[in-house]
Amino acid sequence: MAEQPINPLEKIGADISELSSAVSSQLSIWKGNFLRNSSAAFDNMSPKQWIRLIIIVCTYLLIRPYLVKLGAKVQEKQMEKAAREMGITPGTKITANDLRQAKSQIDIPGVDSDSEDENDGKLSQWGRKQRIRQRKLVKRAMEIHEQNLAAKGNESDKDIDDLLED
Repeated sequence: MAEQPINPLEKIGADISELSSAVSSQLSIWKGNFLRNSSAAFDNMSPKQWIRLIIIVCTYLLIRPYLVKLGAKVQEKQMEKAAREMGITPGTKITANDLRQAKSQIDIPGVDSDSEDENDGKLSQWGRKQRIRQRKLVKRAMEIHEQNLAAKGNESDKDIDDLLED
């Protein structure tokens, strides 16, 4: 008689049920140990141990605000040091580019820059042609806008000249 092939879904189901029963039994053991040990720890304490525990808790409650203030001062000093290393003066508004350790000034899209050539990583090359096309488009749009402003400027000068008396 030939053996029946093993169904992988049944095998996975059996493994999952075995795992869940092992996890639940381990969790119940941990729960029992925690309850037994925590109640036994306080039941067997002498008055000397109670006084020690109360002193430790009260000392912590009294010292904690000072520790928090000290931590805040240390953290502030570290943040100021990091800001100085990034070239940011304290009190200035930090942009997302500053946080990424980029230049503090934003590059104008129409202006030629060598920043593309400085990055040697493969990641920076993604979309390079599209960025160049976009820069050319913006530069052309800025030129057209400047030409329109120059034309309008001449017309407004003519209007003002008509109003002026000789």
